Amino acid sequence: MIGRDFKFHDGKKGAALAIRIVMDAEEDMIRKVLKDGTVVVHLRSNLEDNHDHLLRFLSTELKIDKNRFDIIEGREGVDLLLSILDIEPPEIQKMILERIS
Repeated sequence: MIGRDFKFHDGKKGAALAIRIVMDAEEDMIRKVLKDGTVVVHLRSNLEDNHDHLLRFLSTELKIDKNRFDIIEGREGVDLLLSILDIEPPEIQKMILERIS
């Protein structure tokens, strides 16, 4: 294992979500879930503020405190990986499927 780069995690418990943002939509909405599990979210925002707008929208829509969300990967684009602390994957899956517009 010499020469291998390690990345340690803090071990917090939660769920991960793959998100694809569609910008400049008519309204904010959780639109669909793709076959690979990616959640497609339509936002009224533009590229400059889409991540903050996404976190505020999901926090309000799912009734989860914004501080429990963390962008793990994809800070520069429209495809990102979110972590949501203190929630089980089946619970967040149910919440999202109930809100698909």
